[in-house]
Amino acid sequence: MTEQEPSLPDPCASPSSAALRVEAMARRIGERGWDVCDDFLDTGQIARLAAEARIAWHAGGFRPARVGQGRGLLLSPELRGDHILWLDRAQAPLEDFYAALERLRQAVNRECFLGLFEFEGHFAIYLPGTFYRRHLDQFEGDRSRKLSCVLYLNLDWKPEHGGALRLYVGGDDYIDVPPRGGTLVSFLSEQFYHEVLPNTVERLSLTGWFRTR
Repeated sequence: MTEQEPSLPDPCASPSSAALRVEAMARRIGERGWDVCDDFLDTGQIARLAAEARIAWHAGGFRPARVGQGRGLLLSPELRGDHILWLDRAQAPLEDFYAALERLRQAVNRECFLGLFEFEGHFAIYLPGTFYRRHLDQFEGDRSRKLSCVLYLNLDWKPEHGGALRLYVGGDDYIDVPPRGGTLVSFLSEQFYHEVLPNTVERLSLTGWFRTR
């Protein structure tokens, strides 16, 4: 078992263009099935998204997340403790996020031939002490989710705050990705188990999946 922060050479750190950045991400996804990009969006964009999430939270727009699908949806706080708000693509602060995702979608389709078609996602808030146990982002009998994407919105995150995404990259081997603002984690939904470790302060993210038709 290994525990580490991603330390691979990362073209995302200072790309010459958005196109070069997403092409590099797509290559890494094609090679190993997952990627961590530390600067997917800039600080100003992340701050606007975080503000949008907090406004909606204080307005009562979030609901406790459930597990399962359809009529089998259940509240299971022993498995999952976040609150979520499904995205409305018309929200102005989401424009940059969706534009960047579209560049990534096209690059991954060229590199990996996944046939990614549309994105569904939500804001997620983990209050202090909450978590999400180990799971896959795919339902039994439904393989339409192909690529999971998690964008973190926590600009002042510190190691002692916890809340890392533990991504199992092979057997029991894993990496722990701190939820620092601007970081995007992408991985093949049907292959990689993952979990959210308990946090000590409020933890914000945009979480979703590219689907096939």
